[in-house]
Amino acid sequence: MLLELRIGQLGLVDELVLPVDQGLTMLTGETGAGKSMIAGALSLLCGGRVPKDLVREGEDIGWVEAVFDLGDSPLRTAEIRRAGIRLGEDSVLVLRRELRREGRSRVMINGLLSSLPVLERIGPTLLSIQSQHQQLTLSRAGFARDYLDEALQLEDLRIAMRNAWSDWGEACTELERFEDDMRAAGEQADLWRYQHDELKSAGLDPEEEQSLSERLAVLQDIARLRQAAALALSLVADDRAAGELLGKASSSLPHTETPIRALEEARSALLDAQEYANQAAAQLERFLDSLDLDGGSLDELQERKALYEDMRRKYSRSIPELISYLELLSHRLELHNSAETGLTSRRDAVEEAKTRVEYTAAQLGAARRSGVTEVSRRALEIIRPLALADLELAFVIAHQDDPTSKFVQAGRSVAVDSRGADLVTLEVKTNKGEAQRDVTAVASGGERSRIYLGLTALVRGNLEPPLLLLDEIDAGLGLDAARPVARLLRTLAGEGQVLCITHLPTMAVHGRRHRRAVKNEVAGRTILDVQRVEDEDRVLELERLLGGEDRDSDAHSRRAFARELLKEAEAGR
Repeated sequence: MLLELRIGQLGLVDELVLPVDQGLTMLTGETGAGKSMIAGALSLLCGGRVPKDLVREGEDIGWVEAVFDLGDSPLRTAEIRRAGIRLGEDSVLVLRRELRREGRSRVMINGLLSSLPVLERIGPTLLSIQSQHQQLTLSRAGFARDYLDEALQLEDLRIAMRNAWSDWGEACTELERFEDDMRAAGEQADLWRYQHDELKSAGLDPEEEQSLSERLAVLQDIARLRQAAALALSLVADDRAAGELLGKASSSLPHTETPIRALEEARSALLDAQEYANQAAAQLERFLDSLDLDGGSLDELQERKALYEDMRRKYSRSIPELISYLELLSHRLELHNSAETGLTSRRDAVEEAKTRVEYTAAQLGAARRSGVTEVSRRALEIIRPLALADLELAFVIAHQDDPTSKFVQAGRSVAVDSRGADLVTLEVKTNKGEAQRDVTAVASGGERSRIYLGLTALVRGNLEPPLLLLDEIDAGLGLDAARPVARLLRTLAGEGQVLCITHLPTMAVHGRRHRRAVKNEVAGRTILDVQRVEDEDRVLELERLLGGEDRDSDAHSRRAFARELLKEAEAGR
């Protein structure tokens, strides 16, 4: 709960300390007394915009500070901690916003420098401000859907929907990025594939290239080579040829009882020479035999030889390097082809995420439809007594068809976002015989204000309610019409805190506490003060609200009416 509000050097405020009590507190005062400064100060602590020239004339810095005790607010305490703010053992939280005439404002939380985004996050969990213009919230896109979900306490499904939507978006982004990468790599892969196919079809082999050179040399001089090889073979292998003569020479050397070293070495050399001569003869025979085989025409061999030369020149690599490059291309293409599998898996991920979005949206929609009638009924029970006896109200749920949407609900392509697939509108009829239409098109400003107040009352008990400040929410109401509004406010306060700024005595009497804003002149300057109003002073303030002055002839009757109103309100508690 809010323990104390402190304001310094803002507007008409020099320095003001306003204790805030449990339950319903009424704040009254003459027009222009500065009551709305209280609402403005609390708005600043929710991250609200700073009005121009708000800092008091002659001062460089103005400030607003609120002290909260969160000891009995575990949910709110958890939210504060999630925002990265540490609380002491006393569970006290102090929010402070300093405004400078020149330069940027500053946010302090528990004495430590913080930021406006943090204040914007935690301020609304502690303070809720509703002015006579707050009914504009009813026209905010998505208000009816958000309100219905809050009334039905569908936060878990809302979180699941947001997560599903986020996962789908991330999956689509990943797929798009991967497809872009694939397209960028596609041209390079085409080149790799062309080079790979060309080199593979070439069938390059370093040994073949050497063989080609030899075979071409043979074909170009085959007659002379055959004649020379045949002559050499005859000299080595025919009768009385070198091999036979070497064998006879070796046999002619005598064997002695005592081996003679020189003769043995000569015999060994002759035998080796005979062996070499026999090997040479065999090689010459094989060579002559190969000349008789069909090794391809001269043109074919020349074409094959030219292919090797072209490949070396085109790729600026040797044949062994080209063979290694072919292996590299095979590896690259294998990786590229595997990317197709990655593309498939990412497309599958998008489809899975899409299915989860559709499933979660259907769950959320079903939960809304199952509870919408009851929410509409309960809202009517609260709002009709607020001078809206003929009000008809309903939350209407529908799908928005979208032929371009990827998402399907109930067999139709519909628009979907992070809050589901449903369009929810608040439709009302304020007078008999009228058509039921969107609340912003039918209800007047005052009617929308009371409708919004009733809706606030319906959901206020769902969680730990923040302090609710109502700034002249009763504008446009008569004395009698204000009574049910006041009783609703008293119910709203319950065990929480409601601070209501009002001009109506039939509202003011229902406050558990009553405070009055007054302007005093000190040292030639006007200063706002907020005073506690009790006992006879409260009667006098109610009389003023009824429109009377002491010198008025009807003052006595108005004062008596004020006492009667207080007695009536006390009896109703």
